[in-house]
Amino acid sequence: MKEVAIITNGETARRKAILETRLMELIGGALGREELQIENLADPIDQIKSSTDREMAVQRLNHESRQVRDIQTALAAIDEGTYGLCQDCEQPIPRKRLDAVPWARLCVPCQSKVEAARDDGRATLSDAA
Repeated sequence: MKEVAIITNGETARRKAILETRLMELIGGALGREELQIENLADPIDQIKSSTDREMAVQRLNHESRQVRDIQTALAAIDEGTYGLCQDCEQPIPRKRLDAVPWARLCVPCQSKVEAARDDGRATLSDAA
């Protein structure tokens, strides 16, 4: 069994600052309504481009919304004292993973299981969101 070091208060405080900064970036850079506007264009090529741009904006908005939710969950876990524990297996999430993805809720093995289930079409609604 590999050893997982306990996360120190200093590391948690540093990650909390990173999470709060990222949250403010996401909220401050919220997508404008003009990017989602449906335009009636005469040229079919322009209509296709407009539709593609709108779809990309919707996908970006969905991604950012999920990230906001994940960051808020991570900040709540810090306040509750459960930050850094996998929500599935309750084992500590390695430091390297938290350094790379400070809002990670799952360890790599549990995240891999969720992704495999999603790829097989067995993911639950909460996994897909």
